[in-house]
Amino acid sequence: MQKKYYIPKSNISEGVEFFLRGAKKRRSMAYASVREINTDIGANLRLVSVK
Repeated sequence: MQKKYYIPKSNISEGVEFFLRGAKKRRSMAYASVREINTDIGANLRLVSVK
């Protein structure tokens, strides 16, 4: 029987992927919070993120 080798989808380790997923989630939550605050005060601003 032949062994099946794991072929990674990218060259990023699982720990780093987990960290980046959390950062992406926090960034999207921050966007939602800012949009909510802006609509409450009536401001129409463009959001720009620094990655």
